[in-house]
Amino acid sequence: MKKNKIMKDNWRICWVALLLVALCFGSCGDDNNNEGDASNIAFNPNNPVQVSGINPTTGGFGQRLVIYGENFGNDPSIVNVLVGGKKAIVINVKSESIYCLVPSQAYSGEVEVQITNGDAPVVSAVAEVKFEYVRKQLVSTLCGSRRDDGGYDTKDGPFNDCGAFGSPNWMEFDPKYPHLLYVAADRGAGDENEGNGDMRILDLKNRYVGTALTEGDMGGTNRGRALAFFDENHMAVAVDQGDELRATVYGFTRNKEAPQDDDHNYRMWGNRVALVNFKSSNTVAFHPVDGDMYFNSYDKGQFFRVDRQQIQDIFDGVRTTPADKEVLFQMDNGWEYNIRIHPTGNYAYIVSINKHYIQRTNYDWASKRFVTPFVVAGTAERADYIDGIGTSARLRTPYQGVFVKNPEYAGQEDEYDFILCDKMNQCIRKITPQGKVSTFAGRGSASLNDNPWGYVDGDLRQDARFDRPKGIAYDEANDTYYIGDGSNRRIRKIAYEGEE
Repeated sequence: MKKNKIMKDNWRICWVALLLVALCFGSCGDDNNNEGDASNIAFNPNNPVQVSGINPTTGGFGQRLVIYGENFGNDPSIVNVLVGGKKAIVINVKSESIYCLVPSQAYSGEVEVQITNGDAPVVSAVAEVKFEYVRKQLVSTLCGSRRDDGGYDTKDGPFNDCGAFGSPNWMEFDPKYPHLLYVAADRGAGDENEGNGDMRILDLKNRYVGTALTEGDMGGTNRGRALAFFDENHMAVAVDQGDELRATVYGFTRNKEAPQDDDHNYRMWGNRVALVNFKSSNTVAFHPVDGDMYFNSYDKGQFFRVDRQQIQDIFDGVRTTPADKEVLFQMDNGWEYNIRIHPTGNYAYIVSINKHYIQRTNYDWASKRFVTPFVVAGTAERADYIDGIGTSARLRTPYQGVFVKNPEYAGQEDEYDFILCDKMNQCIRKITPQGKVSTFAGRGSASLNDNPWGYVDGDLRQDARFDRPKGIAYDEANDTYYIGDGSNRRIRKIAYEGEE
């Protein structure tokens, strides 16, 4: 009996709840009579507009913001919201609340509601509390373009008229002129590799794109894979060619200073020399302390060392033959990778492009050599897209990366994250010193379609999309990243709002 009574009481409660819901929907759905709904009363020009509060009080671009007050009306078409003097997107309006999205660059934070009523004067009210605007990192487009048919046109010119970037696979700042950013292009297999092999240069100060070296300057291989600076006036370029008796790393000497004003001649490098002979090199790097040169070969995955003094002698003209090379270790046949040495010189990452994982090789300061590597992220030949730790993470054609100092790690043994392009995963990944892999930017705009790739600027994760990103450079002074976005044929930028 007690059980039946409980069941009857429950049914009564359910019926009462259903009745209340029905009454609620009935009153909300009655378009002809809103007098009983205090939240859905039209704007009354005879009454003042008041703003009593906002929620939340802090956030960034795209933050959902609710404004509370009186006499806002119920027609979004006559309501404007300004946050920090910038117009917000109004989603919905009720008499006592407005739902909107915070606009970009709303730095000053004043929240103003304006009601426009035909030809009548605009009525407005300002919140006493300001919105604390937090600048966000956003993806934008610096320069470059892509034809509607996906084709490729390139030319020197200002950022707004410089054509496309074919296969921008390696990027480095000029150590003497930090406003100059070099972009190497690889004309290899793959639909994004439509460059002419020339090394282009971005003049960030004058917003101009020029040519630093032609593919003929680099041996005519069309495959400039990477570049590195021996010092302020000497540069090395790794080229991918198939003859062991030919140069695989060329050296160039600066013979002209950076152009000024209306001068757009960026051909500053000459006196080409063969630094070392071999075949199929994908990378070149110099140790930041000891200065020795390192390069690889796709042939058997060899990791080579070249003594710094021999490189110096070649640039000085003392040595007239290519340098000797020493194999420190090797992977296996057909191992394509690049080398990025930590700023301290304590270790280097070996980013395996075609095997989809990353190894670390520690530096033996006594012998001045890197030692046998071990895996830090991903698993060889297991391509996928998984954020995780160490070998549980998955990458798909990782490419160039940069070490970025993280202020949160101050005082720790390693203060740097590693930010890299994950080409076929269409995104930018981050690896912490502990080997935790996460997605830094890209694969956003889920409502657009199911593709992970595309061309969308905006919020790092919610909006941004890339299409086969390969090259990356980092400007520490301005906390800004530059991305060589392969199939989009553009140079993208990641920076905080307001940074130029």
